[in-house]
Amino acid sequence: MFAALLMGTFTLISCQEEFEELPDSNDGKAIEASSSTAALIKDTSSEGGQNNSIECIDFVYPIDLFSFNINLEITNTVTVKNDIELRLFFTGLGENDIVGIDFPITLEKYDGTRVVVNSNAELAVVLEAAKDSCDPGQIAPCSDGDINEALLGDCRFKITNLDGTFFEELYIDFSNSNIHAYDANNTIADEGNWSLQSGVLQINSLSATLGNYIGDWKVISCENDSFKLKRGEETIVLTKSCEVTGESNEEIENILAECKWEFVVPSSSSIGLYNVKFLENGDVKFVDENGGVFTIDTFTTWKLDGGAITFYNANQELIAEKWKISSYSASQMYVDIYNENELVYQNVLQRKCEDGTACSDADINDALFGGCKFKITNLDGTFFEELYIDFSNSNIHAYDANNTIADEGAWSLQSGVLSFVALSLKLDNYNGEWEVIECGTDSFKLERGEEIIVLTKECD
Repeated sequence: MFAALLMGTFTLISCQEEFEELPDSNDGKAIEASSSTAALIKDTSSEGGQNNSIECIDFVYPIDLFSFNINLEITNTVTVKNDIELRLFFTGLGENDIVGIDFPITLEKYDGTRVVVNSNAELAVVLEAAKDSCDPGQIAPCSDGDINEALLGDCRFKITNLDGTFFEELYIDFSNSNIHAYDANNTIADEGNWSLQSGVLQINSLSATLGNYIGDWKVISCENDSFKLKRGEETIVLTKSCEVTGESNEEIENILAECKWEFVVPSSSSIGLYNVKFLENGDVKFVDENGGVFTIDTFTTWKLDGGAITFYNANQELIAEKWKISSYSASQMYVDIYNENELVYQNVLQRKCEDGTACSDADINDALFGGCKFKITNLDGTFFEELYIDFSNSNIHAYDANNTIADEGAWSLQSGVLSFVALSLKLDNYNGEWEVIECGTDSFKLERGEEIIVLTKECD
């Protein structure tokens, strides 16, 4: 341990480029106790609601720290396990102390995205960006109505800490404003009730396994299938876990078709090392990290029936015939892997979406036929003129900033390729075939040769 810290001392001397220097900083190149980066770290570890607290990014613990005085002598070493310990460490530094961090470390944004930083310079940039972009409206994006709708639904929620661990595997049923906590064997582990007001979830009457979790928890982040709750320095995550029923097939098919999927724990078979892509027409592809197709089973197809994925024309020495889904959310599928009627092993399929995952033709049509216009820009957000396109009825009506028709034409879609025709005025150079290469909630990226344009939904 001392050798590692001593090496950190030499790092301070010989690797000056590893230390931060914000564009507007006069603090030097080390993280000094009085530096702006040290202040950012303290603000990030401050309790939400305090002055200057940065609430939309969190450190993921544990983190190993050490400090030096101006003579580069080690004055303190510590492993911090939470925000309180991190804040106290920095508060206890002398004015001339210098901090060293054992990189890499991980930070988590309000939306659950994780960022790995490998140097003081990267840390400074990430924290400064979080401070600049932190919008209080992002911290609690759900209304009470949204939260109630989710919790009162048919699915249970797995409870974990921020790092995905918990002292026991527990699933909570919030229906009827009650709390029924089940363990991994589906046995009741605790019971209570809950209420919600102004984004604060009040948990009451727990007396057994979850007795320490009674109290008020602020909903600080909300996603399609998860919530983050915070009470003081504690943060817990509730992730939706839906039981498979006869009505689940269509929902599961839609979820599976969205992205690639990978095993959380790679299996001993070759297929456990590959990502799985379930295609809408029943085809399936097994691809590696670089997108290369696993060629042995290029003729394999799949079908979902009764909550089980069945593979056809598969090499069963490599791919088990049936994957029975025991529970699922939008990001995970818990599967029992069978060969014929024999349970081989259990695993979890984790969704692995690339940035800007491509949409199906149905998704693209649904968006373009909706009631909204789309602003057209280049990749950098600029365009030669501010134009908005109405794609309804397979026509193109382009409007300028004054809502005056600037061009007209038509469009069609096949296999992810948009064809623009009959444009003759402002957009005549945009006739032709554009491949939809990325699809977001409210935007599309289209590519034609070297050109890329972005269509961003603008609803009146």
